[in-house]
Amino acid sequence: MFVVREIEPGTPEYEQAADVRYDALYREWGLPRTLIEDTDGRVYRHVGAFDGERLVGYARLWLEDGQSKIFQLAVVGDRQGEGIGALLIDSLFEWARDAGRTQVELDARIHVVGYYERLGFVAVSDVFIAGRAHTPHRRMRRSLDTP
Repeated sequence: MFVVREIEPGTPEYEQAADVRYDALYREWGLPRTLIEDTDGRVYRHVGAFDGERLVGYARLWLEDGQSKIFQLAVVGDRQGEGIGALLIDSLFEWARDAGRTQVELDARIHVVGYYERLGFVAVSDVFIAGRAHTPHRRMRRSLDTP
């Protein structure tokens, strides 16, 4: 059983999230850990999935300028395939709905486009190079009216 809850920057849970984000999104590319520092000027809401005290998944949502965009969905390697990512996404959908949004977007690395399609997202762009890892991505969108 997982508990999904909001986490705040500066907390021990947020520090665990930094480790999860780096391991899942940047380590394989040999990139420096400083890439996970939140220096892009955006204000996010952060959510974590916990198995006891262990953080096993993380994601964040940006809700400014009328937009709703998901960033950095990450699940620890030994817990992938257990539905943790979908639980995190559902929490972000609720926050977006509560903020009056009707859709959410994300930029998915090419190798996980199929995962997001299974969650109801649709690719809305051609492949582009993006992200701090400079990897191929596609912009994806999902209506919040979709069950």
